[in-house]
Amino acid sequence: MHDSARSRAPAYRSATRPPPRGTHALAPAKAKRGRGEGFTTPDGKPLFLRAIHPDDADALRRGFARLTPEQARLRTFHRIAELSPEMAERLTRVDPDTTTALVVVDGDGEIRGDARLHVDAVTDSAEFGVAVDPGYTNQGIGWRLMQRLTEDAVRRGLCELWGDVLVENHTMLDFAKAMGAERRRVEHEPGVVRVTFRVRDTAHAQKT
Repeated sequence: MHDSARSRAPAYRSATRPPPRGTHALAPAKAKRGRGEGFTTPDGKPLFLRAIHPDDADALRRGFARLTPEQARLRTFHRIAELSPEMAERLTRVDPDTTTALVVVDGDGEIRGDARLHVDAVTDSAEFGVAVDPGYTNQGIGWRLMQRLTEDAVRRGLCELWGDVLVENHTMLDFAKAMGAERRRVEHEPGVVRVTFRVRDTAHAQKT
């Protein structure tokens, strides 16, 4: 699993430092409690993309448990053995005014990919994170999740999506490069690369 974000908790940085709300940011449309957007992976696995639900907390913990210690470190910037019930609960209960959280699930409800953005209304940008189950990589799941995040960012009127990545997280850096992200080192944070998507340019590229 790979992720662009970090925090003292296994989420993205804004999860523990919510930015100020802005009145201009439009909340995404409310997700219906259905199976979601169905699609089939190149190797024939049926999956569904939908908004996260509060009852996904246990599946989120199981997904985190499937990570190796190194994969968990690359995702969270810390060595974390497991996702606590409290953190899983927090990650599944989001404020739609500031946060979008999506999951890709299989027919049993197991989470095979997740993505989220957290809006910083001051800068018209959002921090994002994308992660894919280690057993489901190279199946277009990350690309599909990133496409939906970009669409949501356009709807909210945001200019940029950004995320911090450890320099040794080659999987995430290669993914961001393939999606058209800009990259730069983070000042005073050695070993960290910031990837940035210009929202409208990315959305246009995804449609062509």
